[in-house]
Amino acid sequence: MTSDPAINPYDAVAYPGHSFAQTHPARLGTIAHFHGMRPAPPAAMRVLELGCGRGGNLIPMAAQYPESRFLGIDLSGDSIRKANEAVAELALTNIVFEQADILALTPEIGIFDYIIVHGVYSWVPDPVRERIIALFGTLLAPQGVAYVSYNALPGCRFRDLARDVMLFETRDIADPRERVRVARAALKAYAEASDPDSYHGAILRQREKQIEDTPDSVLYHDDLNPIARPFALHEVLAAGERHGLQFLAEASFPNPYGAAKGPAQRMLAEIPADPPLAREQALDLLIGRAFRETLLCRGDIRLRRGIGAGSLEPYCLAADVRPVRESEEERKPGVERFAFQEGVKLSVDLPACKAALGILGEAWPASIAYPDLMRRSLDAAAAEAAAGFDREREAARLDEALIAIFKTGLLDVRLVAPPLAPSRGARPLASPVVRWQASTSAEVTDLRHRTVMLDGVLVRKFVCLLDGSRDQAMLLDEMNSFLDEARTAVPAASGLPDRVTAAEVAMHLQDVVRLGLLHG
Repeated sequence: MTSDPAINPYDAVAYPGHSFAQTHPARLGTIAHFHGMRPAPPAAMRVLELGCGRGGNLIPMAAQYPESRFLGIDLSGDSIRKANEAVAELALTNIVFEQADILALTPEIGIFDYIIVHGVYSWVPDPVRERIIALFGTLLAPQGVAYVSYNALPGCRFRDLARDVMLFETRDIADPRERVRVARAALKAYAEASDPDSYHGAILRQREKQIEDTPDSVLYHDDLNPIARPFALHEVLAAGERHGLQFLAEASFPNPYGAAKGPAQRMLAEIPADPPLAREQALDLLIGRAFRETLLCRGDIRLRRGIGAGSLEPYCLAADVRPVRESEEERKPGVERFAFQEGVKLSVDLPACKAALGILGEAWPASIAYPDLMRRSLDAAAAEAAAGFDREREAARLDEALIAIFKTGLLDVRLVAPPLAPSRGARPLASPVVRWQASTSAEVTDLRHRTVMLDGVLVRKFVCLLDGSRDQAMLLDEMNSFLDEARTAVPAASGLPDRVTAAEVAMHLQDVVRLGLLHG
């Protein structure tokens, strides 16, 4: 993969590293608890990440939970060096990064409540894959959760048609940049020359379009790795069973049917949910799933499967949702439409559910405990209702509605709410990691562990100032001083305004709150 076989490919070409919300232990622990487990709380947990890269996923976790312990392992010496530099800059004392071969790891590294292996399993040799699962069996705590992601069958068979072209045409090329350049050109040429009315031609054209926006580093490691291969779920679960592990859920839980619709949903509903393999594998075959994020736990745990009345009661709920403004002609009596961040719009006629979504939207990004949300929503519905409001009946209807929304994946449900500020406060405080990231990049990690983009240098500077020492007037002064300095250094500073107003500072603060960047 490189001109020098002794050089690690990830030293030659760095893989982009950032946070992956679906790997966060608070999320994994919530899924485990939902299935009847007793997971370690985020405030006191031990976390291992294999293939940690430069620490973009693990460092924000460590900063968020200073009493927990984190260990990152990677074979790339350059990645580990940069990860340790970041740890030193942030003065974190609860995280360690080590350069090591997964094959050389032993039980001496400890027992872990959460083990994360993202973007590794499909791209390493078979002995390393087997060792990863064996380490789950050896290092996982009795109530621990292991996360492993991989390219999945049958969906990746389409992707591999394009990989066949690129791998063949780059078979004698060692230089990474040249491999990527030739691979892109070759796929484009083959796609354009193929029969557009054939399945093969249509797939090549679709994949050629998809990789237009794929960074070179991702294409190099993901598609031009000759040993990469996808797996069927049953293959991964069989490997887990050999080491005393069982399927817990997908990290996308609770959405049970994914992209399945109509007849596919009815077919899946007829397959028993427990044991889960038959339904999960049938889902992949129906929708052509190309990627899985599978959670494993110890095989001796009796898991509770299914979602029923009252299932949400132990949790804190959140949703980035807002009412949709409609014209008089569009409105329907008693119906209100809500738009979720995911782009989904929902029409709601149940008064208590309308109240609940309004409350969640106003609170975002903070979470609300289920009992509190129920009480406030029912109080609001009762105040609007005519005589004869049956609180018990309406509570049951609201619970059913919230569960239905939860099943679609539109509610963020946590056993422990993240420490988010629901408002800007007198002296707003962004997380240390966010301020550190914003100083050099537009890409930052919010307190729900999502990667978000900051819009421009001015916003990045604004975020860097949110260290809890400044009120809004001080922020206004600092921002205008920054603009003065920028104009002095570069008289024609592109895109920067002459001045920032108090109203703009307030607007930026509100945006930062909704992005989930402020500590509660």
